[in-house]
Parts: sequence; C-alpha cells; structure tokens
Amino acid sequence: MTSRWRQREVQRPSTWRQSLLFNSLILLIPIFAARVIVAAYTSDIATDPLSLEARTETRAEIDSEFRDLSAPGGQERLAWAQRIEQTLDERDFSAARGYLLAAPLMLNRQDSAAVLAAADAENSGTRDQRLARAALLFLPEDLRAAYQRTIAPRPAVEIETEEPEDTSVVDVSDQNEPAESEDTPRITTESVQLAPLDEPFAEQGSFFLLGDPADLTRRSQRWLAGEQVDSLQLRLRALGLMTQNDPSPEAQAVFEAASIMRAAHRAGRLSDRFAGYLRSRIEDALPEEILRAQLSVAFEPVMTTEARSAQVIEAYEAALQPMARERLARDMKIIARIAELTSSSGAITLVEQATTPEDMRRALLLTEAGGHRSVALAREMGPEVLSLAQIGVKWSQSLVLQVMGLMALGMALIWTTLSALTQAEAIRFR
Repeated sequence: MTSRWRQREVQRPSTWRQSLLFNSLILLIPIFAARVIVAAYTSDIATDPLSLEARTETRAEIDSEFRDLSAPGGQERLAWAQRIEQTLDERDFSAARGYLLAAPLMLNRQDSAAVLAAADAENSGTRDQRLARAALLFLPEDLRAAYQRTIAPRPAVEIETEEPEDTSVVDVSDQNEPAESEDTPRITTESVQLAPLDEPFAEQGSFFLLGDPADLTRRSQRWLAGEQVDSLQLRLRALGLMTQNDPSPEAQAVFEAASIMRAAHRAGRLSDRFAGYLRSRIEDALPEEILRAQLSVAFEPVMTTEARSAQVIEAYEAALQPMARERLARDMKIIARIAELTSSSGAITLVEQATTPEDMRRALLLTEAGGHRSVALAREMGPEVLSLAQIGVKWSQSLVLQVMGLMALGMALIWTTLSALTQAEAIRFR
C-alpha cells in the first residue's frame, strides 16, 4: 500500500511536467513556423518580387511547363507549329512569339540542338531575338510566310470614336520581323541564314483607347447629367489624358496602363474580383462625390469647346487624391511593365488571370522571367499560370537559425510524446 502511494507521488510530478512541456510545444511551434514563413516569403513578395532567386526559380518552372507541352511520338514539330498557327489566326502575336522562344523546349532533341546552334551562330541582337529568328527556320514555309505577313506594320495609334463604345480590342503593338525563307533548317552553323534583326515588338506603341479631351468633356457632361456612362471607364480615360503629356516614367506608365485597363474592362476580360479591386482603387483616387462637385463648377460658365476641355481636365486634377493616386500608380506601373516586356495584348492576357494585387506581382515576375513565353503559357494554363511564379527564399543567418529552432521544437515535441506513451505503457503493465 505504501509502495503504491510512493509510486504515484513519484509519477505525478513527471506526468505534470510532461503535460506542461507538451502543451507549451504545441503553442510555440505554430508561432515559430509563422515567423519563419514571414521571414522567408513576405518581404520578397511585398518589396522585391524580382530578385535573382525569384527569377531563376520561376524561369525553371516555365521551362518545365513547356517541356510538358511537347507532343510525344515524333510529332513535336507539328504540334509546335500548330500552336503558332492558331495564335496567328487569333492575332495573338505575343503568344506566337512565346512559342517561338520555347522551341528548344518543345521540339525533339535533334531539332532543339539545331535551333540552339543556329541562334549561337551569330552575335547580333539579344539572346531572345536570335532564338526567335532561328526558330522561324523550323516552321513550314507557308506558316513562316503567314507569320511575316501577319505581323506587318500597322498604324501605331488608334483613336477611339465616341459612339458606339465597341468592346473589341485592336492590337497595334507589333512591328515587322521579316525573315529569310528557307525550305529546310540547316543544322551546320557555318551556313545557317537567320532572319534580319528587326524585332516585332521593339519600339512598340500601345493601342490608344483614351480619346481626346473634347471626347472626355462630352462624356463627363453626359455622366453628370445622369446618363448611362460607365464611371470606371470615364475615370480611367481621365487618368490617362491627365498624364499624356507628362514625360516622367511614372506618368507614362499610368498613361499606357489606363488604356490597357480600359480595353480589358470593356472586353470583359477582367475577373469580377480584380475589377472590383480596380474600381475601389480608382474610387479612392477620384472620389465620385468630389469629382461631381468639381465638374459642376467646370460646366457652369459658357465657353468654347477647347476652353471647356481644359477646365474639365483641371476639374479631374483638382478631384485627384494624391495618396490614393500613388497607390493606384503602383499597380499601373506593374501593368505598364508587363506591356513593355510583352505587348499591350499580352499584358491583357496576363492581367485577366489575376484576382488580387499579389497575383499582379506574380504576373510581373512571370513576365520578367519569361517574357512572351509567359503569355503563351497563360493561353495553355489559364489562372494556374500564376502558380509558376516562385518568390525565391533569401537564406540568411537569422533565417537558418529560426529554421533550426523550429526543428528543435519539433524534435522536442516528438520526444515528449514518445516519453509519455512509454510511461503510460509501463503504468498499464503495473
């Protein structure tokens, strides 16, 4: 009897300590895990999504996806050419160029080596320029000629008429990229003949869907009178026109992105969630109540159309909220950068996959890592393409120590659990 009582007295403190240690570890491990995740990821995606680590990992993911698209059974070149033909039929030139750049990843081993050899045979132009012009040699002759005809130069600017408000998007971003015709790709580097250096997307001009100040004045008057005018479209138009003549890089980014966003919104290519986010940002930058008050003042006096247009622009500028405008400009700069790396239509293809601001940063990272290749993958994968963006972990001494501490807590939890189970088993046998 005395022996059993003493055994219980000895076992109770041990059980109490184990329970306390177990519960403490259960609480501490999620806290430490959250700290590690924050240290490893949050700073990169929020402040530096374009680090070298992020771009390297993202490019590897992009290459892997293109390899998975390769058709088996000796049909690689045919399937690759069919994709390019389809994009040309749909006038998606940015995606067509993306497939050209992915030729070494989508063709069989022999053709891939030949494309790389042809691209390495000269040193004029960037790597992507040489690679795209080399890949052209591996297209069927009729498709190669169709590619050259399709991307022939077109007018650099399209000015929107007032009525009706068409939902079609005209891409005028592409320039000519002539290529030498050759029936059979040459494998030897000595005799390879690449296409001229002209870049189809170099010095591109975004399509222009903002109208002019007089058009903005007419629409603003109709909106003020209560007619059916989309206020989001109206304010995007105004944001673009306000920055049209400002040479600063930020203003030019807003100017180009405003046109791209108008086109995407009118064509219904923005997700509902992202369209709502964009609307809230623009409402913060140009509050409707303040804007109506400013426009009412601008339309009071009698004046010429030119003078009225100037007053309307000033009314929009007076209603603009500086802090909210800066937040909106950050998003606009991302969109403009994507368009710069691809094309206006390519930017729309990537933006329509986004639902949150973080998705926009992931789209930017994809574009920085893959350029036009990201547009081609967006056609193939849809919104899933954003999952290819790898943030990139910057390992520092502090982060390593935090991970080691988390592992130590995990080992302590396992030891405590096994110890408690062993002791419970011993007590049961007694």
